[in-house]
Amino acid sequence: GFSNRHIYLQRLELKKDPSWGKRLPVGSGVHTISVAGAARRGPNGRSWINAPEAEKVLQLVQRLKQGDSRSLSLGIVTPFTGQKEMLRERLDALRLASEVLVDTAYGFQGDERDVIIFSPVVARGITGSASRWVETPPNLINVAITRAREALFVVGDIDYCLQQEGILRKLALYCRDIQLLRETSEAELELFSWMMVKAWEPKVHPRVGDIEVDFVLESEGGERLAIEVDGRQHQESAEQDRARDAYLQGQGYTVLRFAAREVLETPFEVVHRIDHHLCVAIHQ
Repeated sequence: GFSNRHIYLQRLELKKDPSWGKRLPVGSGVHTISVAGAARRGPNGRSWINAPEAEKVLQLVQRLKQGDSRSLSLGIVTPFTGQKEMLRERLDALRLASEVLVDTAYGFQGDERDVIIFSPVVARGITGSASRWVETPPNLINVAITRAREALFVVGDIDYCLQQEGILRKLALYCRDIQLLRETSEAELELFSWMMVKAWEPKVHPRVGDIEVDFVLESEGGERLAIEVDGRQHQESAEQDRARDAYLQGQGYTVLRFAAREVLETPFEVVHRIDHHLCVAIHQ
């Protein structure tokens, strides 16, 4: 979904059914592990390493290899040779080197694993030229994050990456949105996944005035949809929700509400209803 939006300009047709990933022990899609990193030069002043980030990556590898996901193939991608070599040495000491492929994005090109861990290294201490190199050309990050068949873990200093100006910042924003959904609502994450398959560009938890909306979608014709996924609390706050809907409608939004249960059980119908509103807006 990220690469389709920012690299391929929505020209890809995503075929994978998001519901398949529910059978994965680790959960499909994008996962984010934020760590306050510290970048420094590698041995002999060559390349770059980020020891705190590497430690988090190794902890994740051990967790994945000890749990129900241990049968899944695993790879680590990083932009810097220094980080690659340090991770290989540490994995060898843990007797895991033969079970985990570690390489740079260029070395990984054409290869895939069930689960990929991306270690960007970029954090305080790195030079501006080095952080810009990670983003230029953007297909370096595209290769790194599209090596995963089932799940991608981005382990990095997300706050620092948000301070960048190019595709690394966009990736950090994307990861932040998805992690917010993972922590907020299974149903919202499910709907977001289906919207990615449709190549839509939803805004996640945007604010309209003083109101936070689950998703906002805009059609090519300028129609603005406010999409709400209602959990159990909806029945207890029906009057408040009606007031919210009236406010949003007054701001020019069409409000669509879906029960969390129908998103999880009949996502095709939910997506069809959203698609219908978008198509109607285009032809008006």
